[in-house]
Amino acid sequence: MKPVIVGGVIVAGVLAALIFLRFSNVPVAAPAAGGASPAAESVLVEFDKLKGKWVRPDGGYVLEIRRLLPQNELEAAYFNPNPIHVGRARLYKERGFVKVFVELQDVNYPGSTYTLIYDSENDRLCGAYYQATQQQEYQIVFERLPAGS
Repeated sequence: MKPVIVGGVIVAGVLAALIFLRFSNVPVAAPAAGGASPAAESVLVEFDKLKGKWVRPDGGYVLEIRRLLPQNELEAAYFNPNPIHVGRARLYKERGFVKVFVELQDVNYPGSTYTLIYDSENDRLCGAYYQATQQQEYQIVFERLPAGS
């Protein structure tokens, strides 16, 4: 094989690996006890951007992201205006986007979900709300509430 062909194959392999890493699911991980990996540190930075209260301007519903737990689970609360039980909530990365998934488990909300993407440019959470009892999906936006709200 000629050096030019070998060099081209190596460059093509590196480019393919970079493209794969950019568009593959990137697991979000809490830092290990002995120290955080660079990927985990960046997730913590992203989590810090999400922490706080978010309101849906179309109805006053509030999502509060409180804490990052092991296995990328989130401690979260939801209010309409009274508390609605959050069955599970999770933070993850997919194709370079920071995402939040919230499943509600309460009267009138059994299995209703939010699948949200963090829009860092506009500091908001955008995505879909699936209303399980009506089997309908709505496109929604959460805006950040000022600290202390």
